[in-house]
Amino acid sequence: MASLWFDLRDMKFQLFEVFKIKDTILGKGRYVDFDVDTCNMALDQAAKFAEQEIAPTYPDEVHRKPVEATYKDGNVTTPEAYKRLWKLYCEAGYVAMADQPEVGGQGFPAMVAASCGCMMLSCNPAFMMYPGVTHGAARLMENYFQHPLRDIVLQKMYSGEWAGTMCLTEPGAGTDVGALKTTAKKNPDGSYSIVGTKSFISGGDQDLSPNIIHPVLARIEGDPKGTRGISIFMVPKIRFNEKGELGESNDVFCSGIESKMGIHGSATCTLNFGDNGKCIGWLMGEQGQGMPIMFNMMNEERQAVGMIGAALATSSYLHALDYCKQRIQGCDVIAMAMKIEDAPAIAIINHPDIRRMLLKMKSISEGIRALCMLCYFCMDNVFSAMYSIAMDPNANKEELEKQKEYWEGMIEILTPIVKSYATDMGMMACDLAVQSYGGYGYCREYPVEQMMRDQKINAIYEGTNGIQALDLLGRKLGLKKGAYFINLLNYTAEAINEADTIDSLKGEAAIVKAALTACGLTAKDFSKMIGTTPYVPLIGACDYLNCLGDAIVGWLHLRIAIEATKKFVDPSTGEQEKAFYRGKIEGAKFFINRITGLVPAKTDNLKKDEQSAMNIPLESFASE
Repeated sequence: MASLWFDLRDMKFQLFEVFKIKDTILGKGRYVDFDVDTCNMALDQAAKFAEQEIAPTYPDEVHRKPVEATYKDGNVTTPEAYKRLWKLYCEAGYVAMADQPEVGGQGFPAMVAASCGCMMLSCNPAFMMYPGVTHGAARLMENYFQHPLRDIVLQKMYSGEWAGTMCLTEPGAGTDVGALKTTAKKNPDGSYSIVGTKSFISGGDQDLSPNIIHPVLARIEGDPKGTRGISIFMVPKIRFNEKGELGESNDVFCSGIESKMGIHGSATCTLNFGDNGKCIGWLMGEQGQGMPIMFNMMNEERQAVGMIGAALATSSYLHALDYCKQRIQGCDVIAMAMKIEDAPAIAIINHPDIRRMLLKMKSISEGIRALCMLCYFCMDNVFSAMYSIAMDPNANKEELEKQKEYWEGMIEILTPIVKSYATDMGMMACDLAVQSYGGYGYCREYPVEQMMRDQKINAIYEGTNGIQALDLLGRKLGLKKGAYFINLLNYTAEAINEADTIDSLKGEAAIVKAALTACGLTAKDFSKMIGTTPYVPLIGACDYLNCLGDAIVGWLHLRIAIEATKKFVDPSTGEQEKAFYRGKIEGAKFFINRITGLVPAKTDNLKKDEQSAMNIPLESFASE
């Protein structure tokens, strides 16, 4: 029986048939020792673990009793099932699945590890927050914590024995991180005394691990205001020595957790550092480089948040599909129109509007997952280039440096799109899932209402989607004088040209090309408007990002349709596989014609000199 949580067959289709990782990633560079069989084995095992171990822990209410993280007397207690799950997850090596063996990792390609993670995220994103943020913090320690304690920190974190967080936000400094008030004062031994409060810290306290490593942003006394004066510190919950032996508390206190709309099993904490003057931390990297360093972790988290958006879109779609196949209501619309008496009741999946919702969910979930995978594909190319530069004495290092910069540039452009577009569209898929159930979708008897609640946070944290849009428009598109963006647009040409040679996809190829062209021209027009009518592009930034997402995902669907069409017309393809490929083709056609096709008109509208959002006086928003 197919899973209601994830689509393993589609995961493998995207990896091996669309991105063709056997030829593009495996058996070379950093991944010279990996082949298709090894990756398939890892995917199958992760699917089994997700389905059998993680999925049963998903409900945040059982018999009308909440299943959630709780707070009492300064301590956080996670849901009981999480303790066993954390142990199993860490013992299986999933924390460091894509990291190098030198730090205890398995060394898998990022694309394969992300696919395994996506299946687990589909089954319980609240639980997956704990190992997810731990991995990001561990990567930060690996790259920037140069200290005698570094080796033991990496060993403990990558194994999952200790956990990690990311401590940026403060009660009075959310998006405006530069306004933070947390301070750091240097001690005679080279450590720093940390004093301040951080809020909205995922996994800031828990009972899964005996220690938690906090990367904390703070301002060293005397350093300038704003982001230029921010440094970053390694601050443990419990002090420890070079052998990893735990000592006294480090004066890090959880003063409460948030009562949230969703992800109830994930403890969102307020942390007080140094209330008793006894919190110490160690500088990471250079003084004043806190924000650039932290952004390395934030970008990893943003890509992961996009994948959560895709994961929940998939699980909500598959649950909705199953329900619509079983729910019997109403007769066939043709029989109704012809007033045929005694027409039998049918499953609601046969009704046109239900089919519209289901195919929209399917095309969104598969499309945004492909978007996320594209980002990880770029990462794997970067990692392989870096590996060859460092390890291959005969390599053309100049050429490899160019390749590395090319793929890094792609990641720069894609990251805000992945984070924002995948979560906005993921929310749309969850909304449609609830709608397809009718009234039952609104009830806790079925999981889709929880999926919708769990989904919403993804548009908010790691930089709101509005911030992502401003970052894309104000910074990313102009990097290297627009070269990175142009590279991305040029990268799409091969698939468009190939689709144009396939009669059944010529129309879709033209639509995708027109949408991408419109996005490119609008970027140029917006750059000119910044100097004359700046509010026009600023008001339109979110809509522009979504237009670019519609165009890029349309192109990815075109790639999907090309490969599916080849297999569909192949006489050796069996009937079950033909049905699978037919689904890819129809999903691609639906998305491209009904979503990507609207992009040129939308971008034309965005460029109009319409500034009502800024023209309206404050007192006109609502009467006193």
